Amino acid sequence: MSFSPDVSITLTRYAEPNWLFLETLESLAQQKNIRAHAFVLDQQNNEEIRTFCQQHSSDSIYLDYQVIPAKSLSYARNEAIRQCQTDLLFYIDTDAVAEPNWAQRLYAEMTKTQAAIAGGKIIPKWHKSPGLLQKSRFVLDQYSMLNLGDTTFKVKKVIGANFAINKTLLGDLAHFDEELGRQNGKLLGGEETQLCSDANDNGLDVIYVGSAAVQHQVMPERVSFKWISKRIYYGGYSRALRGGKPEPSNGSEKLGGWDYFALVLLMPFYVWGYSQAKMSKS
Repeated sequence: MSFSPDVSITLTRYAEPNWLFLETLESLAQQKNIRAHAFVLDQQNNEEIRTFCQQHSSDSIYLDYQVIPAKSLSYARNEAIRQCQTDLLFYIDTDAVAEPNWAQRLYAEMTKTQAAIAGGKIIPKWHKSPGLLQKSRFVLDQYSMLNLGDTTFKVKKVIGANFAINKTLLGDLAHFDEELGRQNGKLLGGEETQLCSDANDNGLDVIYVGSAAVQHQVMPERVSFKWISKRIYYGGYSRALRGGKPEPSNGSEKLGGWDYFALVLLMPFYVWGYSQAKMSKS
């Protein structure tokens, strides 16, 4: 690489289609006013993606295509930490499309605040009109959406579709639990929540950066009750793996009428997942 990057960026593909992956990569290649080494960690060997990265790397954005073992999202995130040579490492999901100033805004706010972890705004890009359940903030949480406005302030946790870590400030804490996170088709989660909890416990700051935005694509099948209930089941399962009491809502805002409607329908799936994980550990 012929330049010294300001930051590193990483994303990983498990089984997502090429067109979806390419939209994210295009948004990274178009980042403005930043120099970044982007680790494109593909869990399937694909010549189209490799060629795109070679052709769209520039003097400011280096798309470093690598094929890695198909283990889990947390494994891929840890692999990026192992390879990262900058203080700051930015994470974006394969189905998220970054605004052109996304990386620069995260970089500026993390540098100014010296936060250990930062999360940006995540807004939905629906591929099918949302239904009644999607009126609930509780359900929107399951799609990894986050919109707390345009400013920067401290929060307890961030969401994995759009976040960043300061590897140097975190030190030994810069690691994702590989029992958590998506793997083998299981919609497990909670790995970034656990990282934020560890940072908070050690007196480190976690911030929300509203000016650093991505659009998170929601495929038609994810609007179905079947997908939502499965996601809620694994939410309960993941919570039990992390330990602690059941907590289906992130608690960042007061619940509204649609939230209670969704909770009545979906709480049994959360409890089922939580119970199943508890029994598997006993």
